[in-house]
Amino acid sequence: MYPFSDRMPEHSSKISWCRLTMLASLAGWLGCLVVANERLRGLLVNSTLLTVGTLAISVPLGTLLAVAIAKTSIPGRRWLERCLIMMLFVPLYVQATAWQAAIGQGGWLVEEGLLAGWGGAIWIHGMAAVPWVMLFVVATLRKVPRELEEEALQDAAAWRVLLRVSMLQAVAGLAAASLWIAVICFSEITVTDLFRVRTFAEEIYTAASLGTLTGEPVPNTTKVITQAEAPAFATSELWLGTISVLLLILAALAAVWRWVPLTDFISPASDWVWRMPAGGRVFSLLAWLVVVLIVGIPLIGLLGKSGAQVIPTESQVERTWSASKAATLVAVSPWQHRREIGWSLAIASVATSTAVAAAVVIAWGIRTRLIPAALAALLLAVGFAIPGPLLGTWIIGWLNHSWDSILWPLTWCYDHTILAPVLAQFLRALPLTTLILGAQFASLPQDVLDSAESEGASWWQRLVSVALPWCWPAVVVATCMALIVSLGELAATLLVVPPGVSPLSVRIFGLLHYGAEDRVSALCLMAILAVAAALAVVGRIAPAFVRWVNRRQ
Repeated sequence: MYPFSDRMPEHSSKISWCRLTMLASLAGWLGCLVVANERLRGLLVNSTLLTVGTLAISVPLGTLLAVAIAKTSIPGRRWLERCLIMMLFVPLYVQATAWQAAIGQGGWLVEEGLLAGWGGAIWIHGMAAVPWVMLFVVATLRKVPRELEEEALQDAAAWRVLLRVSMLQAVAGLAAASLWIAVICFSEITVTDLFRVRTFAEEIYTAASLGTLTGEPVPNTTKVITQAEAPAFATSELWLGTISVLLLILAALAAVWRWVPLTDFISPASDWVWRMPAGGRVFSLLAWLVVVLIVGIPLIGLLGKSGAQVIPTESQVERTWSASKAATLVAVSPWQHRREIGWSLAIASVATSTAVAAAVVIAWGIRTRLIPAALAALLLAVGFAIPGPLLGTWIIGWLNHSWDSILWPLTWCYDHTILAPVLAQFLRALPLTTLILGAQFASLPQDVLDSAESEGASWWQRLVSVALPWCWPAVVVATCMALIVSLGELAATLLVVPPGVSPLSVRIFGLLHYGAEDRVSALCLMAILAVAAALAVVGRIAPAFVRWVNRRQ
Protein backbone atom coordinates (compact mmCIF):
# COMPACT_ATOMS: atom_id res chain seq x y z
CA MET A 1 0.00 0.00 0.00
CA TYR A 2 2.95 2.27 0.64
CA PRO A 3 5.31 2.04 -2.33
CA PHE A 4 7.91 4.33 -0.75
CA SER A 5 8.93 2.38 2.33
CA ASP A 6 11.87 4.66 3.02
CA ARG A 7 9.45 7.46 3.85
CA MET A 8 7.48 5.42 6.39
CA PRO A 9 9.46 6.57 9.46
CA GLU A 10 8.66 10.19 8.56
CA HIS A 11 5.00 9.24 8.11
CA SER A 12 4.91 7.49 11.51
CA SER A 13 6.58 10.48 13.16
CA LYS A 14 4.02 12.78 11.58
CA ILE A 15 1.15 10.64 12.91
CA SER A 16 2.62 10.61 16.44
CA TRP A 17 3.14 14.39 16.43
CA CYS A 18 -0.43 15.01 15.21
CA ARG A 19 -1.89 12.61 17.78
CA LEU A 20 0.02 14.33 20.57
CA THR A 21 -1.16 17.75 19.37
CA MET A 22 -4.77 16.59 19.23
CA LEU A 23 -4.69 15.14 22.74
CA ALA A 24 -2.95 18.17 24.21
CA SER A 25 -5.37 20.60 22.52
CA LEU A 26 -8.44 18.66 23.64
CA ALA A 27 -7.08 18.48 27.18
CA GLY A 28 -6.51 22.24 27.13
CA TRP A 29 -10.03 22.83 25.82
CA LEU A 30 -11.52 20.74 28.64
CA GLY A 31 -9.37 22.69 31.09
CA CYS A 32 -10.78 25.96 29.78
CA LEU A 33 -14.30 24.65 30.31
CA VAL A 34 -13.46 23.70 33.89
CA VAL A 35 -12.05 27.11 34.88
CA ALA A 36 -14.67 29.14 32.96
CA ASN A 37 -17.60 30.61 34.82
CA GLU A 38 -21.07 29.24 34.27
CA ARG A 39 -22.05 31.79 31.64
CA LEU A 40 -18.97 31.31 29.46
CA ARG A 41 -19.08 27.53 29.88
CA GLY A 42 -22.69 27.50 28.72
CA LEU A 43 -21.88 29.62 25.66
CA LEU A 44 -18.96 27.38 24.62
CA VAL A 45 -21.03 24.25 25.14
CA ASN A 46 -23.82 25.78 23.05
CA SER A 47 -21.38 26.53 20.22
CA THR A 48 -20.08 22.97 20.42
CA LEU A 49 -23.61 21.53 20.37
CA LEU A 50 -24.43 23.64 17.31
CA THR A 51 -21.32 22.26 15.59
CA VAL A 52 -22.10 18.65 16.53
CA GLY A 53 -25.70 18.97 15.36
CA THR A 54 -24.58 20.52 12.09
CA LEU A 55 -22.06 17.74 11.50
CA ALA A 56 -24.67 15.09 12.31
CA ILE A 57 -26.79 16.38 9.41
CA SER A 58 -24.18 17.46 6.89
CA VAL A 59 -21.57 14.69 7.08
CA PRO A 60 -23.85 11.74 6.16
CA LEU A 61 -25.70 13.66 3.42
CA GLY A 62 -22.55 15.30 2.03
CA THR A 63 -20.66 11.99 2.00
CA LEU A 64 -23.53 10.27 0.22
CA LEU A 65 -23.56 12.93 -2.48
CA ALA A 66 -19.76 12.90 -2.78
CA VAL A 67 -19.74 9.14 -3.38
CA ALA A 68 -22.56 9.47 -5.90
CA ILE A 69 -20.68 12.20 -7.81
CA ALA A 70 -17.11 10.91 -7.67
CA LYS A 71 -17.36 7.13 -7.49
CA THR A 72 -20.57 5.93 -9.13
CA SER A 73 -22.02 5.87 -12.62
CA ILE A 74 -25.47 7.17 -11.71
CA PRO A 75 -27.08 9.38 -14.38
CA GLY A 76 -26.96 13.14 -13.83
CA ARG A 77 -24.06 13.13 -11.39
CA ARG A 78 -22.48 16.13 -13.11
CA TRP A 79 -25.68 18.10 -12.61
CA LEU A 80 -25.72 17.04 -8.96
CA GLU A 81 -22.26 18.51 -8.57
CA ARG A 82 -23.19 21.75 -10.34
CA CYS A 83 -26.26 22.29 -8.17
CA LEU A 84 -24.28 21.83 -4.97
CA ILE A 85 -21.40 24.02 -6.15
CA MET A 86 -23.97 26.72 -6.89
CA MET A 87 -25.14 26.54 -3.26
CA LEU A 88 -21.56 27.11 -2.10
CA PHE A 89 -21.71 30.58 -3.62
CA VAL A 90 -25.07 31.34 -1.97
CA PRO A 91 -24.28 33.11 1.35
CA LEU A 92 -25.62 31.72 4.60
CA TYR A 93 -27.90 34.72 5.18
CA VAL A 94 -29.57 34.08 1.80
CA GLN A 95 -30.05 30.40 2.61
CA ALA A 96 -31.50 31.31 6.01
CA THR A 97 -33.99 33.62 4.29
CA ALA A 98 -34.90 30.88 1.83
CA TRP A 99 -35.60 28.28 4.51
CA GLN A 100 -37.61 30.80 6.50
CA ALA A 101 -39.67 31.56 3.41
CA ALA A 102 -40.28 27.84 2.81
CA ILE A 103 -40.95 26.26 6.21
CA GLY A 104 -40.41 29.02 8.78
CA GLN A 105 -43.11 30.92 10.63
CA GLY A 106 -45.64 31.96 7.98
CA GLY A 107 -43.72 29.97 5.37
CA TRP A 108 -45.06 29.28 1.92
CA LEU A 109 -45.00 25.48 2.27
CA VAL A 110 -45.65 25.14 6.02
CA GLU A 111 -47.46 28.18 7.34
CA GLU A 112 -47.33 27.25 11.04
CA GLY A 113 -43.54 27.01 10.83
CA LEU A 114 -41.17 24.12 11.45
CA LEU A 115 -38.06 26.17 12.18
CA ALA A 116 -37.56 27.64 15.63
CA GLY A 117 -34.86 27.80 18.29
CA TRP A 118 -32.16 25.16 18.32
CA GLY A 119 -33.88 22.97 15.74
CA GLY A 120 -34.06 25.78 13.21
CA ALA A 121 -30.45 26.89 13.76
CA ILE A 122 -29.05 23.36 13.45
CA TRP A 123 -31.19 22.54 10.40
CA ILE A 124 -30.16 25.62 8.40
CA HIS A 125 -26.49 25.26 9.33
CA GLY A 126 -26.65 21.57 8.44
CA MET A 127 -28.24 22.13 5.04
CA ALA A 128 -25.78 24.92 4.23
CA ALA A 129 -22.84 22.69 5.22
CA VAL A 130 -23.76 19.72 2.98
CA PRO A 131 -22.18 21.26 -0.16
CA TRP A 132 -18.97 21.90 1.78
CA VAL A 133 -18.75 18.26 2.84
CA MET A 134 -19.43 17.20 -0.74
CA LEU A 135 -16.69 19.48 -2.07
CA PHE A 136 -13.95 18.31 0.31
CA VAL A 137 -14.82 14.60 0.07
CA VAL A 138 -15.10 14.67 -3.75
CA ALA A 139 -11.68 16.35 -3.93
CA THR A 140 -10.08 13.57 -1.88
CA LEU A 141 -11.98 10.75 -3.62
CA ARG A 142 -10.68 11.96 -6.97
CA LYS A 143 -7.13 11.79 -5.60
CA VAL A 144 -7.36 8.14 -4.52
CA PRO A 145 -4.53 6.25 -6.27
CA ARG A 146 -6.09 4.24 -9.06
CA GLU A 147 -3.66 1.35 -8.54
CA LEU A 148 -4.97 0.78 -5.01
CA GLU A 149 -8.56 0.43 -6.21
CA GLU A 150 -7.71 -1.77 -9.19
CA GLU A 151 -5.62 -4.09 -7.03
CA ALA A 152 -8.43 -4.39 -4.49
CA LEU A 153 -10.98 -5.10 -7.25
CA GLN A 154 -9.20 -8.36 -8.00
CA ASP A 155 -10.15 -9.75 -4.59
CA ALA A 156 -13.35 -7.91 -3.58
CA ALA A 157 -16.63 -6.60 -4.97
CA ALA A 158 -16.85 -2.99 -6.11
CA TRP A 159 -18.90 -1.86 -3.13
CA ARG A 160 -16.35 -3.33 -0.73
CA VAL A 161 -13.55 -1.53 -2.56
CA LEU A 162 -15.52 1.69 -2.27
CA LEU A 163 -15.96 1.30 1.48
CA ARG A 164 -12.61 -0.20 2.47
CA VAL A 165 -10.23 1.55 0.07
CA SER A 166 -11.75 4.69 -1.45
CA MET A 167 -13.57 5.93 1.65
CA LEU A 168 -10.61 5.17 3.88
CA GLN A 169 -8.47 7.44 1.72
CA ALA A 170 -11.22 10.09 1.81
CA VAL A 171 -11.02 10.54 5.59
CA ALA A 172 -8.82 13.59 4.97
CA GLY A 173 -11.70 15.26 3.14
CA LEU A 174 -14.11 14.50 5.98
CA ALA A 175 -11.64 15.90 8.51
CA ALA A 176 -11.11 19.08 6.48
CA ALA A 177 -14.86 19.54 5.98
CA SER A 178 -15.52 19.05 9.69
CA LEU A 179 -12.88 21.65 10.51
CA TRP A 180 -14.38 24.22 8.18
CA ILE A 181 -17.91 23.57 9.46
CA ALA A 182 -16.69 24.01 13.03
CA VAL A 183 -15.12 27.34 12.04
CA ILE A 184 -18.44 28.51 10.56
CA CYS A 185 -20.50 27.41 13.56
CA PHE A 186 -18.16 29.00 16.10
CA SER A 187 -17.83 32.33 14.26
CA GLU A 188 -21.17 32.96 12.51
CA ILE A 189 -24.12 34.87 13.97
CA THR A 190 -26.56 35.00 11.03
CA VAL A 191 -28.68 32.01 11.99
CA THR A 192 -28.19 32.11 15.76
CA ASP A 193 -29.28 35.75 15.86
CA LEU A 194 -32.33 34.92 13.77
CA PHE A 195 -33.43 32.09 16.06
CA ARG A 196 -32.18 33.68 19.31
CA VAL A 197 -29.75 30.89 20.12
CA ARG A 198 -27.03 31.97 22.54
CA THR A 199 -23.55 30.97 21.39
CA PHE A 200 -20.13 32.43 22.10
CA ALA A 201 -20.05 34.45 18.87
CA GLU A 202 -23.67 35.56 19.27
CA GLU A 203 -23.03 36.81 22.81
CA ILE A 204 -19.99 38.78 21.63
CA TYR A 205 -22.07 40.41 18.89
CA THR A 206 -24.82 41.31 21.36
CA ALA A 207 -22.32 42.79 23.80
CA ALA A 208 -20.55 44.73 21.03
CA SER A 209 -23.87 46.10 19.78
CA LEU A 210 -24.80 47.28 23.29
CA GLY A 211 -21.32 48.65 24.02
CA THR A 212 -20.73 46.22 26.90
CA LEU A 213 -18.00 44.08 25.37
CA THR A 214 -15.55 44.69 28.22
CA GLY A 215 -16.23 45.11 31.88
CA GLU A 216 -16.19 43.34 35.23
CA PRO A 217 -16.39 39.55 35.31
CA VAL A 218 -19.93 38.21 35.47
CA PRO A 219 -20.79 36.14 38.55
CA ASN A 220 -22.17 32.64 38.11
CA THR A 221 -25.93 32.71 37.79
CA THR A 222 -28.71 30.57 36.42
CA LYS A 223 -31.06 33.50 35.95
CA VAL A 224 -32.32 34.08 32.43
CA ILE A 225 -30.88 37.41 31.26
CA THR A 226 -32.72 39.56 28.77
CA GLN A 227 -30.92 41.57 26.12
CA ALA A 228 -31.62 44.80 27.94
CA GLU A 229 -30.12 43.34 31.14
CA ALA A 230 -27.11 41.78 29.40
CA PRO A 231 -24.05 42.26 31.63
CA ALA A 232 -20.66 43.32 30.37
CA PHE A 233 -18.53 40.72 28.61
CA ALA A 234 -15.34 40.73 30.67
CA THR A 235 -11.96 40.81 28.96
CA SER A 236 -10.97 37.66 30.83
CA GLU A 237 -14.03 35.88 29.42
CA LEU A 238 -13.16 36.98 25.90
CA TRP A 239 -9.61 35.70 26.15
CA LEU A 240 -10.53 32.44 27.84
CA GLY A 241 -13.33 31.77 25.36
CA THR A 242 -11.15 32.59 22.36
CA ILE A 243 -8.31 30.39 23.67
CA SER A 244 -10.72 27.49 24.16
CA VAL A 245 -11.97 27.84 20.60
CA LEU A 246 -8.35 28.13 19.42
CA LEU A 247 -7.47 24.84 21.15
CA LEU A 248 -10.47 23.11 19.62
CA ILE A 249 -9.57 24.36 16.13
CA LEU A 250 -5.92 23.37 16.69
CA ALA A 251 -7.06 19.83 17.55
CA ALA A 252 -9.13 19.76 14.37
CA LEU A 253 -6.16 21.02 12.31
CA ALA A 254 -4.01 18.26 13.78
CA ALA A 255 -6.69 15.75 12.79
CA VAL A 256 -6.70 17.10 9.23
CA TRP A 257 -2.91 16.97 9.02
CA ARG A 258 -2.97 13.45 10.50
CA TRP A 259 -5.02 12.21 7.56
CA VAL A 260 -3.34 14.17 4.77
CA PRO A 261 -1.12 11.67 2.94
CA LEU A 262 2.48 12.35 2.07
CA THR A 263 2.87 13.86 -1.38
CA ASP A 264 4.71 10.78 -2.65
CA PHE A 265 1.56 8.75 -2.31
CA ILE A 266 -0.63 11.06 -4.38
CA SER A 267 -1.18 9.90 -7.93
CA PRO A 268 -3.24 11.58 -10.68
CA ALA A 269 -6.98 11.73 -10.11
CA SER A 270 -8.62 8.33 -10.30
CA ASP A 271 -11.21 7.74 -12.99
CA TRP A 272 -12.44 4.45 -11.53
CA VAL A 273 -16.16 4.51 -10.79
CA TRP A 274 -18.54 1.84 -9.61
CA ARG A 275 -20.69 0.72 -12.53
CA MET A 276 -23.78 0.19 -10.45
CA PRO A 277 -26.32 -2.49 -11.37
CA ALA A 278 -30.08 -2.00 -11.44
CA GLY A 279 -29.98 -0.84 -7.82
CA GLY A 280 -28.22 2.26 -9.04
CA ARG A 281 -31.61 3.74 -9.84
CA VAL A 282 -32.53 3.69 -6.18
CA PHE A 283 -29.20 5.29 -5.21
CA SER A 284 -29.62 7.93 -7.94
CA LEU A 285 -33.14 8.70 -6.76
CA LEU A 286 -31.92 9.06 -3.18
CA ALA A 287 -29.12 11.43 -4.21
CA TRP A 288 -31.49 13.59 -6.25
CA LEU A 289 -34.00 13.72 -3.39
CA VAL A 290 -31.27 15.09 -1.12
CA VAL A 291 -30.35 17.76 -3.69
CA VAL A 292 -34.02 18.69 -4.14
CA LEU A 293 -34.26 19.05 -0.36
CA ILE A 294 -31.19 21.31 -0.22
CA VAL A 295 -31.82 23.37 -3.35
CA GLY A 296 -35.42 22.91 -4.48
CA ILE A 297 -37.39 23.54 -1.29
CA PRO A 298 -35.68 26.85 -0.44
CA LEU A 299 -36.15 28.04 -4.04
CA ILE A 300 -39.84 27.12 -3.95
CA GLY A 301 -40.20 29.00 -0.69
CA LEU A 302 -38.57 32.15 -2.09
CA LEU A 303 -40.61 31.97 -5.27
CA GLY A 304 -43.83 31.47 -3.31
CA LYS A 305 -43.14 34.36 -0.96
CA SER A 306 -42.10 36.65 -3.82
CA GLY A 307 -45.47 36.26 -5.51
CA ALA A 308 -47.64 35.96 -2.42
CA GLN A 309 -50.68 38.23 -2.31
CA VAL A 310 -53.26 38.79 0.39
CA ILE A 311 -56.65 39.89 -0.94
CA PRO A 312 -59.26 40.91 1.65
CA THR A 313 -62.83 39.77 0.98
CA GLU A 314 -66.09 40.45 2.77
CA SER A 315 -65.77 37.46 5.10
CA GLN A 316 -62.06 36.62 5.19
CA VAL A 317 -58.59 37.27 3.82
CA GLU A 318 -57.76 35.22 0.74
CA ARG A 319 -54.16 34.16 0.14
CA THR A 320 -53.16 33.90 -3.53
CA TRP A 321 -50.03 33.73 -5.63
CA SER A 322 -49.16 35.89 -8.64
CA ALA A 323 -46.48 34.86 -11.13
CA SER A 324 -46.35 38.37 -12.54
CA LYS A 325 -45.70 39.88 -9.12
CA ALA A 326 -42.91 37.41 -8.43
CA ALA A 327 -41.29 38.03 -11.82
CA THR A 328 -41.58 41.81 -11.41
CA LEU A 329 -40.05 41.87 -7.93
CA VAL A 330 -37.18 39.62 -8.96
CA ALA A 331 -36.55 41.63 -12.13
CA VAL A 332 -36.42 45.01 -10.37
CA SER A 333 -34.36 43.78 -7.38
CA PRO A 334 -30.96 44.29 -9.08
CA TRP A 335 -31.77 47.91 -9.87
CA GLN A 336 -33.38 48.69 -6.52
CA HIS A 337 -30.38 47.27 -4.66
CA ARG A 338 -27.68 48.24 -7.14
CA ARG A 339 -25.73 50.20 -4.53
CA GLU A 340 -25.70 47.27 -2.07
CA ILE A 341 -24.65 44.87 -4.82
CA GLY A 342 -21.92 47.24 -5.97
CA TRP A 343 -20.54 47.66 -2.45
CA SER A 344 -20.57 43.89 -1.88
CA LEU A 345 -18.70 43.16 -5.10
CA ALA A 346 -16.18 45.96 -4.53
CA ILE A 347 -15.35 44.92 -0.96
CA ALA A 348 -15.25 41.20 -1.76
CA SER A 349 -13.08 41.70 -4.85
CA VAL A 350 -10.42 43.68 -2.99
CA ALA A 351 -10.48 41.31 -0.01
CA THR A 352 -10.26 38.23 -2.25
CA SER A 353 -7.36 39.48 -4.35
CA THR A 354 -5.31 40.54 -1.34
CA ALA A 355 -6.09 37.33 0.56
CA VAL A 356 -4.99 35.13 -2.35
CA ALA A 357 -1.79 37.14 -2.88
CA ALA A 358 -0.91 36.92 0.81
CA ALA A 359 -1.81 33.22 0.94
CA VAL A 360 0.48 32.46 -2.01
CA VAL A 361 3.44 34.08 -0.26
CA ILE A 362 2.69 32.43 3.10
CA ALA A 363 2.07 28.98 1.59
CA TRP A 364 5.28 29.21 -0.43
CA GLY A 365 7.16 30.24 2.69
CA ILE A 366 5.86 27.12 4.41
CA ARG A 367 6.82 24.93 1.44
CA THR A 368 10.36 26.30 1.32
CA ARG A 369 10.60 26.14 5.13
CA LEU A 370 11.15 29.87 5.40
CA ILE A 371 8.12 29.82 7.72
CA PRO A 372 8.15 26.98 10.31
CA ALA A 373 5.26 24.55 9.92
CA ALA A 374 4.40 24.71 13.65
CA LEU A 375 4.19 28.52 13.55
CA ALA A 376 2.06 28.39 10.40
CA ALA A 377 -0.32 25.87 12.03
CA LEU A 378 -0.67 28.10 15.07
CA LEU A 379 -1.36 31.20 12.95
CA LEU A 380 -3.93 29.29 10.89
CA ALA A 381 -5.64 28.09 14.05
CA VAL A 382 -5.73 31.65 15.41
CA GLY A 383 -7.24 32.91 12.16
CA PHE A 384 -9.87 30.18 12.17
CA ALA A 385 -10.69 30.53 15.89
CA ILE A 386 -11.36 34.27 16.20
CA PRO A 387 -15.16 34.76 16.23
CA GLY A 388 -16.40 37.21 13.61
CA PRO A 389 -17.86 39.76 16.06
CA LEU A 390 -14.64 39.77 18.09
CA LEU A 391 -12.61 40.32 14.92
CA GLY A 392 -14.86 43.24 14.03
CA THR A 393 -14.38 44.75 17.45
CA TRP A 394 -10.61 44.43 17.18
CA ILE A 395 -10.62 46.09 13.76
CA ILE A 396 -12.52 49.02 15.24
CA GLY A 397 -9.86 49.31 17.93
CA TRP A 398 -7.04 49.11 15.36
CA LEU A 399 -8.48 51.83 13.12
CA ASN A 400 -10.30 54.16 15.51
CA HIS A 401 -7.92 56.76 17.02
CA SER A 402 -8.26 60.29 18.30
CA TRP A 403 -7.40 63.18 15.99
CA ASP A 404 -4.36 64.12 18.07
CA SER A 405 -2.86 60.67 17.59
CA ILE A 406 -0.12 59.95 15.06
CA LEU A 407 -2.42 57.20 13.71
CA TRP A 408 -5.31 59.57 12.96
CA PRO A 409 -5.14 58.82 9.16
CA LEU A 410 -6.43 55.34 10.01
CA THR A 411 -9.49 56.96 11.57
CA TRP A 412 -10.15 58.90 8.39
CA CYS A 413 -9.81 55.69 6.36
CA TYR A 414 -12.15 53.93 8.79
CA ASP A 415 -14.84 56.58 8.36
CA HIS A 416 -14.49 57.37 4.64
CA THR A 417 -13.23 54.21 2.90
CA ILE A 418 -14.00 50.50 2.75
CA LEU A 419 -10.75 49.63 4.53
CA ALA A 420 -12.47 48.17 7.61
CA PRO A 421 -14.83 45.71 5.84
CA VAL A 422 -12.05 44.75 3.40
CA LEU A 423 -9.75 44.01 6.32
CA ALA A 424 -12.46 41.94 8.03
CA GLN A 425 -13.16 39.84 4.94
CA PHE A 426 -9.45 39.54 4.13
CA LEU A 427 -8.70 38.11 7.58
CA ARG A 428 -11.64 35.69 7.36
CA ALA A 429 -10.60 34.39 3.92
CA LEU A 430 -6.83 34.19 4.51
CA PRO A 431 -6.66 30.99 6.62
CA LEU A 432 -8.71 28.86 4.22
CA THR A 433 -6.87 30.04 1.11
CA THR A 434 -3.52 29.46 2.84
CA LEU A 435 -4.57 25.93 3.78
CA ILE A 436 -5.61 25.14 0.19
CA LEU A 437 -2.48 26.56 -1.41
CA GLY A 438 -0.19 25.08 1.23
CA ALA A 439 -1.58 21.60 0.58
CA GLN A 440 -1.11 22.03 -3.16
CA PHE A 441 2.41 23.48 -2.93
CA ALA A 442 3.33 20.46 -0.79
CA SER A 443 2.67 18.23 -3.82
CA LEU A 444 5.38 19.91 -5.87
CA PRO A 445 8.21 17.42 -6.65
CA GLN A 446 11.29 18.38 -4.69
CA ASP A 447 13.62 17.42 -7.54
CA VAL A 448 11.98 20.04 -9.78
CA LEU A 449 12.55 22.74 -7.18
CA ASP A 450 16.12 21.58 -6.56
CA SER A 451 16.81 21.70 -10.28
CA ALA A 452 15.51 25.27 -10.53
CA GLU A 453 17.57 26.29 -7.51
CA SER A 454 20.72 24.71 -8.94
CA GLU A 455 20.27 26.85 -12.06
CA GLY A 456 20.31 29.99 -9.96
CA ALA A 457 16.57 30.60 -9.49
CA SER A 458 15.86 32.68 -6.41
CA TRP A 459 13.09 32.09 -3.88
CA TRP A 460 10.80 34.46 -5.78
CA GLN A 461 11.72 33.11 -9.23
CA ARG A 462 10.94 29.54 -8.16
CA LEU A 463 7.54 30.71 -6.99
CA VAL A 464 6.71 32.61 -10.17
CA SER A 465 8.32 30.28 -12.72
CA VAL A 466 7.74 26.85 -11.16
CA ALA A 467 5.17 26.79 -8.37
CA LEU A 468 2.44 29.02 -9.80
CA PRO A 469 2.45 27.51 -13.33
CA TRP A 470 2.42 24.03 -11.77
CA CYS A 471 -0.36 24.80 -9.25
CA TRP A 472 -2.48 27.35 -11.13
CA PRO A 473 -5.70 25.27 -10.73
CA ALA A 474 -5.24 25.46 -6.94
CA VAL A 475 -4.87 29.24 -7.19
CA VAL A 476 -8.17 29.39 -9.07
CA VAL A 477 -9.84 27.20 -6.43
CA ALA A 478 -8.39 29.31 -3.62
CA THR A 479 -9.67 32.46 -5.32
CA CYS A 480 -13.17 30.97 -5.55
CA MET A 481 -13.07 29.92 -1.90
CA ALA A 482 -11.89 33.38 -0.83
CA LEU A 483 -14.68 34.98 -2.84
CA ILE A 484 -17.26 32.68 -1.23
CA VAL A 485 -16.01 33.53 2.26
CA SER A 486 -15.84 37.25 1.53
CA LEU A 487 -19.33 37.52 0.06
CA GLY A 488 -20.78 35.47 2.89
CA GLU A 489 -18.95 37.22 5.75
CA LEU A 490 -21.40 39.07 7.98
CA ALA A 491 -20.43 38.76 11.63
CA ALA A 492 -17.47 41.17 11.42
CA THR A 493 -18.66 43.24 8.45
CA LEU A 494 -21.87 44.12 10.27
CA LEU A 495 -19.89 45.96 12.96
CA VAL A 496 -17.31 47.77 10.82
CA VAL A 497 -19.12 49.12 7.73
CA PRO A 498 -18.66 52.91 7.55
CA PRO A 499 -21.53 55.36 7.13
CA GLY A 500 -23.03 55.32 3.66
CA VAL A 501 -21.73 51.82 2.87
CA SER A 502 -24.36 49.07 2.96
CA PRO A 503 -23.28 45.71 1.50
CA LEU A 504 -25.95 43.27 0.41
CA SER A 505 -25.24 41.05 3.43
CA VAL A 506 -25.99 43.85 5.89
CA ARG A 507 -29.12 44.85 3.96
CA ILE A 508 -30.56 41.33 3.86
CA PHE A 509 -29.66 40.74 7.52
CA GLY A 510 -31.66 43.81 8.47
CA LEU A 511 -34.65 42.83 6.32
CA LEU A 512 -34.50 39.25 7.58
CA HIS A 513 -35.50 40.28 11.10
CA TYR A 514 -38.75 41.65 9.73
CA GLY A 515 -39.65 38.25 8.24
CA ALA A 516 -38.96 36.66 4.87
CA GLU A 517 -41.63 38.61 3.03
CA ASP A 518 -42.00 39.32 -0.68
CA ARG A 519 -39.33 41.99 -1.05
CA VAL A 520 -36.48 40.22 0.75
CA SER A 521 -37.52 36.88 -0.79
CA ALA A 522 -37.33 38.35 -4.28
CA LEU A 523 -33.93 39.87 -3.48
CA CYS A 524 -32.57 36.52 -2.28
CA LEU A 525 -34.07 34.69 -5.26
CA MET A 526 -32.37 37.20 -7.54
CA ALA A 527 -29.05 36.53 -5.79
CA ILE A 528 -29.39 32.76 -6.30
CA LEU A 529 -30.34 33.15 -9.97
CA ALA A 530 -27.40 35.52 -10.50
CA VAL A 531 -25.03 32.96 -8.97
CA ALA A 532 -26.46 30.23 -11.21
CA ALA A 533 -26.10 32.41 -14.31
CA ALA A 534 -22.52 33.39 -13.45
CA LEU A 535 -21.51 29.75 -12.87
CA ALA A 536 -23.13 28.76 -16.16
CA VAL A 537 -21.06 31.36 -18.00
CA VAL A 538 -17.90 30.26 -16.20
CA GLY A 539 -18.70 26.65 -17.07
CA ARG A 540 -18.77 27.60 -20.74
CA ILE A 541 -15.57 29.61 -20.64
CA ALA A 542 -13.49 27.42 -18.31
CA PRO A 543 -12.77 24.51 -20.72
CA ALA A 544 -11.46 26.86 -23.40
CA PHE A 545 -9.34 28.66 -20.81
CA VAL A 546 -7.86 25.37 -19.57
CA ARG A 547 -6.99 24.33 -23.12
CA TRP A 548 -5.34 27.70 -23.74
CA VAL A 549 -3.25 27.43 -20.57
CA ASN A 550 -2.19 23.89 -21.43
CA ARG A 551 -1.07 25.00 -24.88
CA ARG A 552 0.96 27.86 -23.38
CA GLN A 553 2.66 25.43 -21.00
